[in-house]
Amino acid sequence: MMHIYVAPDSAIIAVGNKISIPVANVAKAEIFKVEAGRTITAVAGAAAGAFWTYIIIVLITKGISCPYVYSESAADITLEGELYSGATATPIERDDYITLKAISPVDNQYKIRITNEVQEIQNTNLAELLVFDHPADAEIVVDKYGVAHSMTDIRQPLSATNAYGKSILAELTDYDSKRHISEIRDDALLMDTISLSFDRPANSDRAKLVISGKNTMWLDYMFAQLSDMFGNKYDEWVKIRNRRSREDLLQWSLDQGIPLAVWLETNTGLRFVDYYNVPGPARDKKDVLHFDLSGVSGDKVNVKLVSGILFWELDFAGMDFTADREMAKSVVSVEYAADETGKEVTPLLRADDDMYLVQPLINNEARLTFKTPPAVPGTGRTVVLHSKGNYEPIRTATGKPDMKLLVSMRQPGMFTGFAKNHFLKYYANRKTSEKAH
Repeated sequence: MMHIYVAPDSAIIAVGNKISIPVANVAKAEIFKVEAGRTITAVAGAAAGAFWTYIIIVLITKGISCPYVYSESAADITLEGELYSGATATPIERDDYITLKAISPVDNQYKIRITNEVQEIQNTNLAELLVFDHPADAEIVVDKYGVAHSMTDIRQPLSATNAYGKSILAELTDYDSKRHISEIRDDALLMDTISLSFDRPANSDRAKLVISGKNTMWLDYMFAQLSDMFGNKYDEWVKIRNRRSREDLLQWSLDQGIPLAVWLETNTGLRFVDYYNVPGPARDKKDVLHFDLSGVSGDKVNVKLVSGILFWELDFAGMDFTADREMAKSVVSVEYAADETGKEVTPLLRADDDMYLVQPLINNEARLTFKTPPAVPGTGRTVVLHSKGNYEPIRTATGKPDMKLLVSMRQPGMFTGFAKNHFLKYYANRKTSEKAH
């Protein structure tokens, strides 16, 4: 179901069961995913091309994701995001850190739920809470290495442009419904490059780059399409991937622009800094990377965010140059956990070991409780779920694999190009169909 919001003076024409609305008058669309009970919102306006790209992505993709985590409060149960997204093979099992923004104690306990809502076998090795008591004026974000950083002065970019030099500053300066999605053209460009420039305070030698965003449903959809190309050899391909090295699998992912890579402009050229892990398409995730500014002179810091076309959507980008503040950290192991049948699974989640909570079916659910650490007067509190695991998408493809095409996917950018061409083909077919009617 889709809700479309238009300006009050819009010229809406109804002919039979068809309604025509001028594109310029569309302000917002909400696509309600009935099977998942979630609403996806896109806002039109200056980024009209990205707006309709978003609508097309939503309409042709289905629910493909990783374990969902919900937090509980006295009043509600809230979807917080997804765990260890992108860890689709055992060698790339990874740690994940997600801030539980809506959690609050219930009967002196923190409570969360980990669920399987798609066709996957989900394997969770560890689930524990990191509870930070910190200065009330600081925001805490834990990076992918498990290091907590305090944010007290996040600066907005002076400029932000996309791969074609178009300003996207309005999309990235606030946490709101405006967001950057790749502009897509029928050309040879495969990577979406966002160029950001920030004012640099005097004597600053380190920076914390903060983003808020998620990967698109299109990325998940196209990875499923790639998987289906193996046909009746899919299970064999899964076994081969699970025998490959972690380094090889991560390098392939980087070569295809799946993580969001960060490049820093230095006196000697661009320097690769690091990358953000994919957070999944369900919820925006605020993330941070901390890096030194050696080799950067002047009063500006210029960075580039690079990913495959249509693989990421971003809501915010900012930079904090302040030193990390002192904070108290409590690591809280799960006190009790039970699955949807009531069976206790606590030992499976207490340590990073060889025991896993395995959730192979849709509607599998684990409910976890943790003791709430005593509050520290005069401080703010941030609760972060630290998890670790991997998952295996379940596919039912048949037929012979196209080995020539599949072998070509080993080359850098080939999967990226495959995904872009697939979208352009769908868009062209859709336009032809509309003209025919």
